[in-house]
Amino acid sequence: MHDLDVSGLRRPAPILKLRRLLKRLPPGERVRLVGDDPALVDDVPSYCAQAGHRLIHAEDSGGRLAFEIARGAIAPRLTIVE
Repeated sequence: MHDLDVSGLRRPAPILKLRRLLKRLPPGERVRLVGDDPALVDDVPSYCAQAGHRLIHAEDSGGRLAFEIARGAIAPRLTIVE
């Protein structure tokens, strides 16, 4: 499991750092993200759903937020046909 501490960072920096890390990992690999930005409560689940990653666990311990995320499969590139 990879740890990513984004404490002290504010939107959009935590999600950008998470995205950058997940892009380097193989499908199924896990990341534990911790931070203190209240926006993460909404941003992490939304990002995971949009990008095809799986949110395994989310926890709020007095303002310290922790998430466990599994890297999703590599999405195929979409081709727009008119």
